[in-house]
Amino acid sequence: MEKLGINLGMLVSQIVNFTLMVVLLTILLYRPIQRMLAERRDRIARSMADVDEARAAAARAQQDYDARIAEAQRKAQEIIGQAAQAGEKVRVEIEAEARREAEVIRQKAHEEAAAEKARVLSEVQSQIASLSMTATERVLGRAVDAKAQRELVDQVIAELGK
Repeated sequence: MEKLGINLGMLVSQIVNFTLMVVLLTILLYRPIQRMLAERRDRIARSMADVDEARAAAARAQQDYDARIAEAQRKAQEIIGQAAQAGEKVRVEIEAEARREAEVIRQKAHEEAAAEKARVLSEVQSQIASLSMTATERVLGRAVDAKAQRELVDQVIAELGK
């Protein structure tokens, strides 16, 4: 082998070194890496199982949520219907009360208007009497009997009022 340029001692030492290196790498690196990959594979499998379980739980929760929403909407419609009925009843009652109050107010207004009319008429009559007495005094140029003048003016106003 010498003729080929191969040193047998060196070849054996390199084979031993290579074998030793393969054994050491297998023990120190390959097996731990294999163990780490297996653990990772297991973790991923557990994670996938957890994801599937979470999806199933989410689907159940969504169904439960949908059922509760439907029930809540049904109850809300029922409550709205009851509120509408109660509102209509209250509206009718308020409307009737408003009509009664309007009639009372209208009656009071008529009474107040009649009283105000009488008061204004009385005031106007008093002012007319006073003005006519003043006008008579000025026309005659002297004072006249106030009592007689007053009776005369009241009589004329009474005739006009009829």
